[in-house]
Amino acid sequence: MKKLVKSAVVFASLVFIGTSATMITEKASAASIDPVQKADGQATYIPKGVRDGTATEEHDGFEDGTNSVLQQVPLLRATTGYPDVNAYIKSNKFSTAKIEKQLKSQFPKFNYRNGYGKPEGIVIHETANNSSTITGEINYMSTNYNNAFVHAFVDKSRIIQIHPTENGVWGAGQYANARFIQVELVRSKTFDEFARSINNYAYYAAYLLDQYNLPVDSAHSDGKGTVWSHDAVTRYLGGTTHTDPVAYFNQWGYNFNNFVSLINEKYKAMQVNYEKIEYDKAITAYSRVKTATGNSVWTKPNKTEGAKLVNPLSSYSGKNLRIIREAKTSGGTIWYQFSVGGKTIGWVDSKALNTFYTPSMEKTITGTRYVLPSKQTVHYYGLPVEDSA
Repeated sequence: MKKLVKSAVVFASLVFIGTSATMITEKASAASIDPVQKADGQATYIPKGVRDGTATEEHDGFEDGTNSVLQQVPLLRATTGYPDVNAYIKSNKFSTAKIEKQLKSQFPKFNYRNGYGKPEGIVIHETANNSSTITGEINYMSTNYNNAFVHAFVDKSRIIQIHPTENGVWGAGQYANARFIQVELVRSKTFDEFARSINNYAYYAAYLLDQYNLPVDSAHSDGKGTVWSHDAVTRYLGGTTHTDPVAYFNQWGYNFNNFVSLINEKYKAMQVNYEKIEYDKAITAYSRVKTATGNSVWTKPNKTEGAKLVNPLSSYSGKNLRIIREAKTSGGTIWYQFSVGGKTIGWVDSKALNTFYTPSMEKTITGTRYVLPSKQTVHYYGLPVEDSA
C-alpha cells in the first residue's frame, strides 16, 4: 500500500472497532497497515464503549438492528433509467443548505494525530437506514456518543455540524479517527431528494477541504488522497469493515468518482469566492472570551484569502485581550485582531468576545489627586486596564 503522504478527507458510515488484531485486519491484511499506522493506534482514537467492553463493531447500537432509530434497512435494488445526478443538479440549479451548528458539549474532545485543527482529509459516510431522519440520527448519537460520533450530518435540505472539525471523532476505526473529518449522509426516498442531498454533501465536503487548505484528491482507488469513502478506509487503512457509501450511491445510478467530480467543481468555484475585506482599521479596546466553543483564532479574518488557523479561542479564556484592529468582511462578520502581553495573536469573530472597555466609555473629569509616599511602587497605565504590555 502506498503511504498516505497527502492530506485526506473521509465520509463514511459509523463503525466501532476494538483493539483485537483480528478485527483490525478482517478486511485489511497486516501487510496493508504501514509503520506509521501501527504507531498511531493510541486508545484515544478507539470509542470509549469499545475500550470499556460495552460495545463492539457488531454490537454497538448503530446499524446492527438493536435500535429502531438507526436500524439498518436493506438497500432497494438499483433502478435503471435514473438521470445523471450531477447533470440533474446543474440543470435544476439547486442551491445549497446553510451550515448549521448544533455543537454537543458532552462529546469528548481530542486532537488529530498531527494536532489541533490539522485533519488530513474527510471520510464520506451514509447512515444505512432508509427511514431515519437527520434529527433522529443526531438525537440518538447525542446520547450514545461513547460508541461513536461524527462531525456533521447532511440530508436533502440541511447541513448540521455537531462537533468542531478542529477535533477528531469516533466514526471509522482508530486509524481514520486519528486523521479525518467525518460526515454522515442521511438516506433519501426519491431521486430528487437524493440529488439535493448529494448537492449539499459535495458542497460541504468542498467547504471543509477549502477551509483546511486541502486539495481535492480521491483516495477511493489507491488509498492516497484527501477524499475517502468508508469503503476505502476498510481496504487501505483497516480498523473497520464497512463499505459505504458505495452500494447506496449505486442504488441511484451514482458512484464515488461522480461524487468526487462534483466536489471538485464546487471546490474550484470557492477558490475565486474568498470573502473580501470591506474595511480594516486600528482601534483600542479590551475584551474577554465569551464563547470559546466553536470559535478559533486565525492569521487573517477567516474565509479571506490566506487565512490560517492559529489556536482554539479557548486558549485565551480568562485573559484580557487587547483589541488592536477591527475588520469587516463581505460576509457581514466583524473581526477583531488582538494581542496578549504585547504579542499579536490573531483574528477572532467579535461575537465570541465580551468587550468591557473602549475609549468611548471614558468621561472627562477635573480634579486633583496626590501620590502618597507609601504608594510609590504603584504603577500608572496609559489605559484603565491592567495589561503587561
